[in-house]
Amino acid sequence: MERQDGQTGAPRPRTREEIEAALNGISPRRQAFNRHVSGLADGALGFLSRHWLALVNGALIVFIGLAVLAPIGYSLGLTGPSAEVFTIYRFFCGQTPSHSFYIAGYQMCLCSRCLAIYSSLLMVGLLIALFRHTPQRRFIRPISWKMWVLGMVPMALDGGTQLFGLHESNLFLRLLTGAIFGVMTAWFILPQIEHPEGAQREAQAVAHAS
Repeated sequence: MERQDGQTGAPRPRTREEIEAALNGISPRRQAFNRHVSGLADGALGFLSRHWLALVNGALIVFIGLAVLAPIGYSLGLTGPSAEVFTIYRFFCGQTPSHSFYIAGYQMCLCSRCLAIYSSLLMVGLLIALFRHTPQRRFIRPISWKMWVLGMVPMALDGGTQLFGLHESNLFLRLLTGAIFGVMTAWFILPQIEHPEGAQREAQAVAHAS
C-alpha cells in the first residue's frame, strides 16, 4: 500500500523522481508525456545516428536524378513540373547554358561543374558506405581544413580567371575542378560525422597547438 499524508490523505511520493515532480508541481500525466517525448527524441536520434549516411546518399541520388529527369520531362511534354524543378535548382546552381549538358535538346538543371561537385559527393558517400563495416574503415578519416581549402583552389582559379577574362574554361576543366572540390568536401565532412570523436580530438589538438 502507498503511504498517505496524515493531513490530506493523498499518496506520499516514494521515489526521487516522484518527490522532485511533486515539489515542481508536475502531474503524473505530464510526467508520462515528458517520458513519451523523450523516448521519441531518443529514437529519432538513434535512427539518424545509424542511418545518416543512407539519408545523405539518398538525398544526393534524388537531387542528381531530378536534374537529369527535368530535361527528359521537357522532351515528354511535362513542361509544368520540369519548369518548377528547373526554377528550384537556381538556388543551387548558376545554370549557365553554355556550361551545361543537354538531354534531348533541353538543358539540365545543373551546370557541368555543379554536376561534378554533387556527383563526387555522392561517389565518396557510396565508398564510405561500402567500406565502413570492413577492415578498410580505418582509412575513413577526415582531411584537415587546410586540405579542404586547398581543394577549392583549382575551382577558384578556373572560375576566377575566366570571370576576369584571363582565360576561357572548358568542359574538362569544369568537370575536373568541380570533382576535386566535391571529393575534398566529402572527405572533409562525411568522416567527421562517421567518427565524431576523432574530429573532436583533432579540434582539441588544433586548439592546444594554437
